[in-house]
Formats: sequence, C-alpha cells, structure tokens
Amino acid sequence: MAEPGRPPRFWLITVLIAVVIAYGSLYPFEFRPPPGGADAMTAFLASVGQRPGRSDALANILLYMPFGFFFSLGRRTGTLILATAAGGAMSLCLELAQYYDPGRVTSFSDFATNTLGTLLGGLAAMAFGDRFRLPRIGHVANEPAPMLLLLSWLAYRLYPYVPSTDLHKFWNALKPLVLTPSLTGYDLFRQTAIWLTVIALIEAITRRWLCAFVAPLFAVAVLCAKVLIVGAVIRLAEPAGAALAFAIWLLLLLLPVRLSTGVVALVLLAYVTALRLEPFEFQADGREFGWIPFRSLMQGSLHADTLAFLEKFFLYGSLVYLLGKALGRRLPAALFTAALLFATSWAETWLPGRSAEITDALMALIAAIIFALLPASGDAGSTLPPARLTARQRQLRDWQREQARELGVETDRGR
Repeated sequence: MAEPGRPPRFWLITVLIAVVIAYGSLYPFEFRPPPGGADAMTAFLASVGQRPGRSDALANILLYMPFGFFFSLGRRTGTLILATAAGGAMSLCLELAQYYDPGRVTSFSDFATNTLGTLLGGLAAMAFGDRFRLPRIGHVANEPAPMLLLLSWLAYRLYPYVPSTDLHKFWNALKPLVLTPSLTGYDLFRQTAIWLTVIALIEAITRRWLCAFVAPLFAVAVLCAKVLIVGAVIRLAEPAGAALAFAIWLLLLLLPVRLSTGVVALVLLAYVTALRLEPFEFQADGREFGWIPFRSLMQGSLHADTLAFLEKFFLYGSLVYLLGKALGRRLPAALFTAALLFATSWAETWLPGRSAEITDALMALIAAIIFALLPASGDAGSTLPPARLTARQRQLRDWQREQARELGVETDRGR
C-alpha cells in the first residue's frame, strides 16, 4: 500500500517497464520446442555455474533497475523484498519462455543479474525517496523527471562503470587530449548541446543561482570519472563543449526561465535533427519503413542495445521535458517531439545504414507518459500539514511556489 499522499501512479510506470522488458525479451514471439531438447527448467538449471560476460551482466542489471526503482518508490521499506521477488519471478518466467524462442538462450546468470538489478533499483528508490535530501537543495524527489534524465545520461556516459588503478590507463585516457588534440565544428556543437542540456536539467533540480556552482563541479566529476573508467578516453571536444555550454548558460541567466529553457530546447532540437540525418547524403531509392517498435534495438548485443536505449531516452526525454517547460504545457511538446522523430525516421529510409522505424517517436511518447505519472514539483512535501512543516520545508515550499509562478504554472495556494 502506498504511503499517504503518494498516489499509486508509480504502479503504472512499473507495469509499463515490465511490458517493455517482456516485449524485448520475447520478440518476435515465435515459440516452438527446440528439436531434441530437454524441458525448460532442466536447461535453466543446467546453465548454473556459467559465468556471464561483464558487459552482459551490467546490461542485465541496468535493464531491471528501473523496475525495482519504481516498484519500491514512495513505499515502505518492506516493499523492497516484494519488489526483488517480483523482479526475480518475472525474470524466471521470461528465461523459461526464452527456451522456446528461437535465437534466445535460457540462462541462470541472466536471472541472477536481473534479480540483482531489481534489488539495486529498489535500494536506489529507498535512498532517493522522500527522506533523501541534498544540502542546500532539498528533496531530490521534488524534481524526479530531470533527475531521471540525468541518471540515464550518466548510465550511458560512464559505462562500463569499472574503475582502474593502472597509471598507464590514466595516460591512455588523456592521450588524445594531450598528444593529438583535434576539434571539429560538429563535435564541438554536439558536446555543447549535450552539456547545455545537462546544465538545464541541473538547474531544474537546484536553485538557479546554485547551478552556477553545481554544474562546473558536476562536469569536472564526470570528466574525472571517465579518466578512471576502463576503456574511456577524453577528447578535446568534451571539456571544450562543457566550458562553452557553461558560458552560454551564464548569458542565458539574463533571460526569464521559460525563455532560456526554450533556447536550450532549440539547441537540443537542432542537434537531435542533425544526429538523425547526418551525413545528409540521401539515396535516390528509399527502403521500407519499420513499423515494429524497438526492432533495431533487439538485433544487436544486449549491452549495446541498453546503451542505445539510455542515450535515446536522455535525448528525446530531455527534448520533451525542456520544450514542455518552455511552453508551460507538456502535451504539445510531446506531440511535436514525436512528430519530429517520426519525420526524421521516415527521412532515414533514404539514408544508408539507418534503422528508419517507429521506435524513436514511440520513445518520446513513452517518456512523456512517464513524466506525467511522476509527481509534480512539490508533491514530496505535500503529505505534511502546514503546522508540521519545518522552517526548512516551508522555505522549500515557498521557493517552489515562486518558481512555479515564474514559469506561469498555477499553484495550489490552499495547501
């Protein structure tokens, strides 16, 4: 049972995530018994002891973490056990069903890593729930949408999350920056657009003036983390793009919030369009458009597909969020983003090496649905009556109302 003041809309997100996981695990739904094979449970138990690859294990964990997170978010600690059991049961059922799905493999290690991912997601929900606060920022749960987008970007950018203590690795990570620095206009534009989006998301979570201190520290922390992570390298475009984005953001502080957010959204819109249509070399003959959702994401390796999903969710979700914040209405922003992605996907039928399918437009709509189901700003503190609010909570509530008025959003003055 959800805690008072926490409506059960998280269950809708949980069900949506479960449907996506099941769809991706069982597509194309052509089930038949393998010739000469044993039963599914025997094959499942026979795989005990097989060690998974590191990338596959991390991908399985990332796949089930959102399920555990939203299953447990806003609920009591005891729900963590139920969430882990539900994630494990779902994974077990899918693993057994995959035995009859040609091209799929029944694996105990997948079941174990999926269950672990559910557990870690539940633990994250307990940490980022109503009781989690950041110094001078307050409840992180007050702005869950930009936090979710930032987490998806970090999960994509910092993969495979494995640090190294090898000094040669540190040098190899910095070698392209020191010995062979190169910077193209497109690379600089790409990194600037991404970092400008990241800064705008940080600004949505923190106070506007506080973002001037948080954003540079966040950028330095991410770049230093990449130096430590196995296989990651730092190229000149990354720090240059981060610095240029911060300089642009300082200029945008002179504008009202909605206008500056709109500028960032337009920059991101230009980058997403360029990303999808480059190198702008259209062929004379087009190919068939793909109407099956997520088909291209299920044809590669699991870790590559997971990273592609995280990147797309960050880009398209950020576009929906920033446009919605600039317009004051999320539905037109979601429909516009979906229409743009559908149009560019259709144009990709004339581009070589592109998937050209409905998936990207659908992901924008899914992101909009998730944002609509998440609690609005200030919901996290609405469970307490005014008499029980601490001075810090009252200050946070008043600041949220001031931000809402600045954005042109109606606030509940009777709360």
